[in-house]
Amino acid sequence: MARKLGYAAALAVALGVALCALKAQDAPRTVRDGVFTSAQVARGERLFESICVNCHEITEFTGTGAYLEEVEGEPLWDTFEYVSAEMPEDEPGSLNPEDYAAVLAYIFSVYGLPSGDSVLPIDEAALEAITITRAAPPGS
Repeated sequence: MARKLGYAAALAVALGVALCALKAQDAPRTVRDGVFTSAQVARGERLFESICVNCHEITEFTGTGAYLEEVEGEPLWDTFEYVSAEMPEDEPGSLNPEDYAAVLAYIFSVYGLPSGDSVLPIDEAALEAITITRAAPPGS
C-alpha cells in the first residue's frame, strides 16, 4: 500500500511538472524575453556594418518613430520574412537565414532588448510565437 501511494505521489508530481512546462510554452513570448544570444548580436553587428550600412543607418530601426515601433505587437515572423525576402536591396534574399536572424538580433540589442541563452530561431512557427515589443523602460 505504501509503495502504491509513493508511486501515486511521484506520478502526481510528474504530471504537475509536465503541466507547468506546457503552460510555460503556451505563455506569450516577446522580444523582451531574451530570444537571441549575445553571439548572434556580435555576428549581426559585423553583418550590419559590412552590408546593411551601405543603405541604412541603425536609427532607421531603433530611433523614435522608427521601424521597430511601427511593427510593435506584430509577430516576429512578419519582420523576418520581409527582411529575408527583400534585403539587401541590391541582392534580396542573398544571405542565409541565420545571417538574417543575427542582423535582427543586433537591431533588437541596439533597441535595448536583452539577449538570452537561446538563439533567435529561423523557422516560421517559432517566430510566429514571438511578438515584437518595445524595450522595457529603464528601472522597470
